[in-house]
Amino acid sequence: MIADAYPDADLRPIIAGRPTDPRSDRLLVLTDPATGRETARYAGSGQATVDQAVAAARSAFTGDWGLMGPGERMAILHRFADLVDREGDTIARADRIDVGKPISAARAEAGVAAGFIRYYAQAIDKAQRGIVAPTGIAATELQLRRPRGVIGMIVPWNYPVINLALKIAPALAAGNSVVAKPSEISPRSALILARLGAEAGLPAGALSVLPGDGATGEVIAVHGDIDMISFTGSTATGRAIMRGIGQSTLKPILLECGGKSPELLFDDMAGQDLDAIAAHIVAGAYANQGQLCVARTRLYIEDGLYEPLLDRVLAHAGALKAGDPDDPATTYGPLASDKQRATVERYIVDGIEAGAEMLLDGRRSTTGCFLEPTVFAVRGCDIALTRKEIFGPVLAVSRFRGEAEAIALANATAYGLAATIWTRDIGRAHRMARSVTAGTVKICSTPNPREGAGFAHAAEPARQSGFGIEGGLAALDSYSRLQSVEFRY
Repeated sequence: MIADAYPDADLRPIIAGRPTDPRSDRLLVLTDPATGRETARYAGSGQATVDQAVAAARSAFTGDWGLMGPGERMAILHRFADLVDREGDTIARADRIDVGKPISAARAEAGVAAGFIRYYAQAIDKAQRGIVAPTGIAATELQLRRPRGVIGMIVPWNYPVINLALKIAPALAAGNSVVAKPSEISPRSALILARLGAEAGLPAGALSVLPGDGATGEVIAVHGDIDMISFTGSTATGRAIMRGIGQSTLKPILLECGGKSPELLFDDMAGQDLDAIAAHIVAGAYANQGQLCVARTRLYIEDGLYEPLLDRVLAHAGALKAGDPDDPATTYGPLASDKQRATVERYIVDGIEAGAEMLLDGRRSTTGCFLEPTVFAVRGCDIALTRKEIFGPVLAVSRFRGEAEAIALANATAYGLAATIWTRDIGRAHRMARSVTAGTVKICSTPNPREGAGFAHAAEPARQSGFGIEGGLAALDSYSRLQSVEFRY
């Protein structure tokens, strides 16, 4: 049975390490996606609350945090990571309640969040932060990386604790202070991280978390004393943030927006374990119930392997069954909200009306926001199933002939976030990686690809998927600015 008890939570903003009155009458409601039951109500953070958080962040940046040496900053972030590990069960329960994550997945994600914080703690004194430029004999020029200042962050609900840790860890490691807004439907784990950061020794104001909806995000984006915005979310919201910044305060912005990522499999994979390949394809399409910006939701199979691989994909997708997210054995839970389920179901209906062939129907009449894997066979690339980010468990499958058609199909979208290519031809692998427009291109030549770069992975999206580098050591440059210091003798 899905647990009836919901932990009491103080959902007030955390500013300067302490819960603070949000000073707003804008009431927001949290609902458990697994049961449809209301779990909490809270007031969204208003203008005065944002002002207070930004002032505290500025004070931290110009004071204790900004003046702190790398050794002490490292020690604080290491303690922060250890505390996130210690409180992993509490964090997991928060994301389970807010967005319906299966408890085992939520616990693993808390561990990943701790890993990101630890990775950037270790990087503080190892990443090269400046160079000496060549000059004449009576001059010296130092080119240094300086923290940007106060960073405003807006993060989505699909991976609440990971998305926040991925942003705050490099920003703090680089010496910035942070004002972060989690999604209005997933504030709990972000508030826990803010409390743990204070316990770890972050100076007051170095990390504030302000629960709220889009109105709070808009105030943060255009705030005159915020030096940079880092945003992950939909392309539509990313555009709105850019417009707001352009019409108010000029500041750098990092955008990681939507995706409609392709997976392409060539005939030269014949003779390989197609069942294992199908399992990887299904995992890439339906991880987190398809609520993943890099989900490979467009599958293109070369003619010679289309039928045998498709049969196996359908078998693996059909075996994914939604279960009780409180059961540690459950790997597939509900979508994050009624709104998200309704959105995905509209795309399914649109696909049927557009003439796509439904091969697997995941719609169920159940309590909660459950929607199981859905698969369509699609001809062409001019319908919403192949062009729009659905952000749910819907896979569109098509066939192709040859590299030229594969490239055309892969690039037939406004997005450019990620792609996967299955081929054993190394020349083709390089040609495809060069020709497919995506921030990350994964080449698989074996049915059982090994782990990649992990925390060191870095990428920059293309097209309407955004811009700016996240992840890896490169993120330290994203959250810093270049300053040249010239000496004349």
